[in-house]
Amino acid sequence: MFSGYSELKDLLPASASFTGCKTTNAAILFRAADYVKSLDSSIEKNEEELSKLQTQFAALEMILQQYENFSFDSQTSSVIQLKMLQNFLDKCFESFLANVDVSNYKSLTNSLLMWIERIDFQNMSDALLMPVYKQMK
Repeated sequence: MFSGYSELKDLLPASASFTGCKTTNAAILFRAADYVKSLDSSIEKNEEELSKLQTQFAALEMILQQYENFSFDSQTSSVIQLKMLQNFLDKCFESFLANVDVSNYKSLTNSLLMWIERIDFQNMSDALLMPVYKQMK
């Protein structure tokens, strides 16, 4: 039975109360009980900290997911907007090439003014937007 107390004493952390004096079995048990209580308290604190960290982690994962969704949605929207702008400008350029005479300055200014007055931006933009609206419905 003595060896069990000796092993228990060896398992306990070093303490000033054990150095230099003969310790009784009751003192070893008392010290072991205190140590177990401190370990329980430490475990409880660690579990609380773990719970807090898990909650924070879950919140950060949700925020990350929202940013990823937002980024993907806005990227898709930006790509569509860019494509629509590109198509609109391409149509304007095609109309410009077909209707504006760039052979000399005088014909450029005359034909450019007439082109600006005749070009129907509303119908052009409607024609480009209709397919997009139909896809969204």
